[in-house]
Amino acid sequence: MKHLPLLWLILVARTLSEPVQVPFQDPPSSRIAPEATGVISNPEKVKDQTYDYIIAGGGLTGLTIAAKLLDHQDKFNVLVIENGYYGSEYGPIIDDLNTYGEIFGSTVDHAYETSPQIHKRVEIIRSGNGLGGSTLINGGTWTRPHRDQVDSWEHVFGNKGWNWDSLKTYMDEIEKPRDPTKDKDVTEGHHHPYNPDCHNSKPDEGKVEVGARDRKTNWSPLIFALMQTANETTGAPYQQDLCCGVPYGVSMFLNTLTKEQVRTDAARSWLEPVLRNDSIKNRITVLTGQLVGKVNLDLDSTEKEGPKYKAKGVEFGTHRKEGWSFNVTAKEEVLLAAGSTISPLILQYSGIGPTDVLTNPKVKIEQKIDLPVGLNMQDQTTTTVMARTTPEGNGQGQVAYFATFEEVFGEHAEYYKSLVNHNETLREWAAETVAGGGFHNQSALFLQYVNYQNWLLGKNNVSYAELFLDTDNHIHIDLWNLLPFTRGYVKILNNDPYLRSFEYNPRYFQNKLDLYGQAAASRLARKLTRSGKMKQFFGEETLPGELLPDDASLEDWARYVKQNFRGNYHGVGTCSMMKKELGGVVDENAKVYGVKNLRVVDGSIPPTQVSSHVMTVFYGMAVKISGAILKDYNDKK
Repeated sequence: MKHLPLLWLILVARTLSEPVQVPFQDPPSSRIAPEATGVISNPEKVKDQTYDYIIAGGGLTGLTIAAKLLDHQDKFNVLVIENGYYGSEYGPIIDDLNTYGEIFGSTVDHAYETSPQIHKRVEIIRSGNGLGGSTLINGGTWTRPHRDQVDSWEHVFGNKGWNWDSLKTYMDEIEKPRDPTKDKDVTEGHHHPYNPDCHNSKPDEGKVEVGARDRKTNWSPLIFALMQTANETTGAPYQQDLCCGVPYGVSMFLNTLTKEQVRTDAARSWLEPVLRNDSIKNRITVLTGQLVGKVNLDLDSTEKEGPKYKAKGVEFGTHRKEGWSFNVTAKEEVLLAAGSTISPLILQYSGIGPTDVLTNPKVKIEQKIDLPVGLNMQDQTTTTVMARTTPEGNGQGQVAYFATFEEVFGEHAEYYKSLVNHNETLREWAAETVAGGGFHNQSALFLQYVNYQNWLLGKNNVSYAELFLDTDNHIHIDLWNLLPFTRGYVKILNNDPYLRSFEYNPRYFQNKLDLYGQAAASRLARKLTRSGKMKQFFGEETLPGELLPDDASLEDWARYVKQNFRGNYHGVGTCSMMKKELGGVVDENAKVYGVKNLRVVDGSIPPTQVSSHVMTVFYGMAVKISGAILKDYNDKK
């Protein structure tokens, strides 16, 4: 689908020839702007300047890395270029996690459109647009992945040092947790678990505040009822800390919240402390309302072997005409942190990407490096089961059931296990994915599938689906298949980076296992609402309700799910971190293959999906990569 920025639409309405010159405006006032001398919107103040580091994107990873770089003793100057503003008119909605979803469709939401999917409809992908990125609009859930998943980044994909023990160190470092079992401000009667070994041992030194979400009303009995019902139905454990490297079973969890129940987005956690610090705030410039169009590359004549090109800076602006696009130079490095949708587009506009994308007649960009940029996209799908509750079931609370492959498929488990355990089937799936444009190398994708095979059929309880119950006086279960085998892509459709015309195609359910896994998880959710301890609080199902009979088969559920799903907004993999021969775009230090001084540092780089909400992973990644950036700088000295 084509994506046209609002500014361009306004210009088209005025003239189809030359852009209309209008004065640049300061961003709307916000909680940041009054004291943020480093937050500006006038590109004239930045053009043709030189900074030590340029970061494209002011979201989770961009602001985290900026803050870590500013800690260095050599007093770097850092430029962050962010497409969005904060959008202060939505402040109260952003700050309150209980209003999740109300911000969707506003200026703080990119609202990317997919190409038509399996149900012949376009899906909207929610993505934060402003200082803080998607931490401004997400649900704030704080869990960590399975240790086997992170370990595979090292032993399967060749990323030295990327294992659970290493990443846990960084995930611990950034968080500022409050133990809900000892927090007297949390309403009594909750069922929160907490294992201090799985969190920052020096919580006061952390940056991202996390604690119990509490609406200050009674907790719903549905919380414990789901724990008991799942345990009785499938044998799943409950009340286990979901940050310990084995997210499995039914548990409550922490959220990104201050003690006063205010959202702790990335700007609040990382940017605001910088802007309040007189010793460092003058060394950061945050330019809002501007797009990074491409990375400016030079041939690197100093290297006889190794990278052929060197990143010297970026082009940015709102229009390709002179006076509307500008250049800025990076003395040390360019860091792409624009997210798993936009970072690959920036690389493609820079001449780094697949041949078929760059030679498209409507694109015709000189290819500098042939890399599978934009491929290997992995997003999850969501369906919902809803019901009214009896008055006795009213109350607040959220709880997640991380279910294994066998628990999800139930009586059908043996058949679907046999599919996943059959290597020839995995090879067929890999061939179908390559033919559909989701990946470029069948044998390398087969290795990814074998990795998933080991997770799903192993004995370490790697979760396959998440069933997320939000009570608040009703039964509302959103659920998603955590580990899709489908692979999609994102690619540019012309050569003007400021039009942002691109195709976003997750190819949802193009793998049959993904469809039937989503169907089975949906069916399990319905079953749980009507079983065991949950049954006494069950009123009347409102979704799917009469659309599916009580005795609906798995085939019935699959037909329903195919027409009634949405994306889960957790896309990863479009600039995958892995060995180049396996389909990598960046190496273990997040450096783009073939280019000096250029890294991708955001959700584009995880090579796999994980059985977790992704914030903890991205924060840990950002801090780990910051260390690699500073090590390279120190080594050069």
